[in-house]
Amino acid sequence: MTPSLSIVIPCYNEEQMLPACVASVERYVASKPGGSVEVVLVDDGSTDATWSVMQTVVAGRAGWHAIRFMANRGSHIALRCAYRHASGARVVNLPVDLQEPVENIDVLQRAMDERGVDAVLAVRKTRDDGWSVTVMSRLYHGALHLVNLRNVPIEGTSQFLLARRVVQQINAFQDHGFTLEGFLASAPLKLTTVWYDRAHAAGRESRWTFAMKVQHALNTILSFSNVPLRALSMTGASVAVLGLAYAVFVFVRFALFGGGTSGWPSLMTVLLVLGGLNLLALGLVGEYVWRILDESRRRPLYQIEDRIGLAEDASAIANGTHSLE
Repeated sequence: MTPSLSIVIPCYNEEQMLPACVASVERYVASKPGGSVEVVLVDDGSTDATWSVMQTVVAGRAGWHAIRFMANRGSHIALRCAYRHASGARVVNLPVDLQEPVENIDVLQRAMDERGVDAVLAVRKTRDDGWSVTVMSRLYHGALHLVNLRNVPIEGTSQFLLARRVVQQINAFQDHGFTLEGFLASAPLKLTTVWYDRAHAAGRESRWTFAMKVQHALNTILSFSNVPLRALSMTGASVAVLGLAYAVFVFVRFALFGGGTSGWPSLMTVLLVLGGLNLLALGLVGEYVWRILDESRRRPLYQIEDRIGLAEDASAIANGTHSLE
């Protein structure tokens, strides 16, 4: 029997949070017909006892599966792994800290049934994460809108219910710079949103450092939009036109009034501006070149150390994501 829903849960050093999450999910699964809900847990290279907790959880529960990475690869890659192993007609992600509560799942499913869409985004109406996190999130999603990635509201989303055909589209991507926000913001899908109040995870500190957030934003923007390169080209053209206009101005002034200009301040200004633009352009092009090099190596997205309740399939081997046992 194919499950009607797969719940995928990425975990990294969650031995304290995981039992409460499992209890909540288990109550949800018990309220549904037997065999209709599948749960896929992914241990994203944890260094604590998360995998031991997963082993205990999965051993006594039908329809529960677990995967363990050899090393930490990040929550988005953990989700991509879970999508490749989930078999449900629909797939929804769930955070271990339950800031997006289990109760959201039925709300998302009703929205998909009623509106006939491919994906339903849980959008944060309110959040209690502190002003700095809120500002960073707004800046990130505002930047996505600036580069024409506008399917995701500026308030942001981190939970989504996806139909099977959308999951298959995601699984077709092999690039390392792929992000779920970028895909959802750019793909020609039938999308709808459901608003919710995001709960506060008491005593929990975000593991997303500033550097990780910047890297994630760069991956999203550079992988799904050509606007940065177009903007760079337009800037270069504008500077060239302004330079030509200034040269004409200097020539006409010299022809009419003679003499020259005291050029040191103006010359340094032009050199510094053009030098800065050149370095900016070089850095942006370098980001693209690095991504080309990274993809040309065809290295696997992740390496699986262990799995419970799941067979190693041919597609995983073909994609280079099989275990190295």
